[in-house]
Amino acid sequence: MRLFLASESPRRRELLKLLVKDFAVEAAEFEELDAAAGLPPQAVAAANAAGKADAVAAKHPDDWVLGADTIIVLDGRIYGKPRDLAEARSFLQSFSGRCHECMTAVAVRQKKSNKKIDFVTISQVRFHELDDRLIDEYLAKVPVLDKAGAYGIQEYGNMLVESIDGELENIIGLPVTALKERLEASAIDWSEFNRGNGKSSFEITANQEQ
Repeated sequence: MRLFLASESPRRRELLKLLVKDFAVEAAEFEELDAAAGLPPQAVAAANAAGKADAVAAKHPDDWVLGADTIIVLDGRIYGKPRDLAEARSFLQSFSGRCHECMTAVAVRQKKSNKKIDFVTISQVRFHELDDRLIDEYLAKVPVLDKAGAYGIQEYGNMLVESIDGELENIIGLPVTALKERLEASAIDWSEFNRGNGKSSFEITANQEQ
């Protein structure tokens, strides 16, 4: 029996290692939904996470599969990956001085036993007031075109973020604490994949509200 992470995200790989050491990575062949789907943001994230997990689980019915999807939401609008730097700049301008939501949906599957776990974790992120100079400086430092909302909190996040309320790892891409709690509550034992180191290398110097 193996564990598959249905994502090629290097951030999710590092976060999953906090729980388990032994897992494989396989990108899902799944067309993700976006705001055009007309669904509430939380439903979009949940559908994407489930779609990724189900696609990989169909190929590996005896194994465990974990899929996840992270979206940024402000005023009910989903902010996905920016098309270009101009759109990235407009995203950050929208977040300036305001609090937005970071939602990560998680789907765990074992097709053979039909075991499933689905949940969404939400964290709040408040940005500093950002001027054009600071936004340009951030965009020059961080490659943002592969990041929902056009920022990565673990990369120079202190330049943008005033405070967070919720799990930092959730904002990065995988709510490790919430996942561990769900596995334990469901009596799902991943000990055969070896335990992770429990230590995160991700840090942010902005104030964190717990």
